[in-house]
Amino acid sequence: VIPHTNGTYDLGRPNNRWNMVYATASKAVYADLAEKYLADMEYPVGTVMMVGGYKEVTACTSKAKAIGVVSGHPAYLMNYELDGGTPIALKGRVPVKVCGSVKKGDHLGCGDNGMAVVSSEHIFGISLEDFDGDIGVVEAVIL
Repeated sequence: VIPHTNGTYDLGRPNNRWNMVYATASKAVYADLAEKYLADMEYPVGTVMMVGGYKEVTACTSKAKAIGVVSGHPAYLMNYELDGGTPIALKGRVPVKVCGSVKKGDHLGCGDNGMAVVSSEHIFGISLEDFDGDIGVVEAVIL
């Protein structure tokens, strides 16, 4: 265990890693499971993503199938060492960019420009709060 001046600790080092960690439980401050993917450009947190573009993922378009949402603070990040990768929340609670009015409990699907819309097709999430406006952000759970 290596203490830092800011009161945090690391287990191991980049070139001196622990092989196995045995634990009963762990906790996370944040609430999503994310994986890094190569995006065709840099996207803000909350952007709804789909497979496509000239790399692996791009902002969703209307009625497409979303794979997840750009995450700002994943609780667990897979594929961590992918250079230039964008963390995409695959499960859990994250902010999601929306277009149009949304009510708590509404199913979310892909709209244009990386935004979610209320939908009954290709549902990727459920809104956890209301939004009444044109463009905004809601907290949602990714299914």
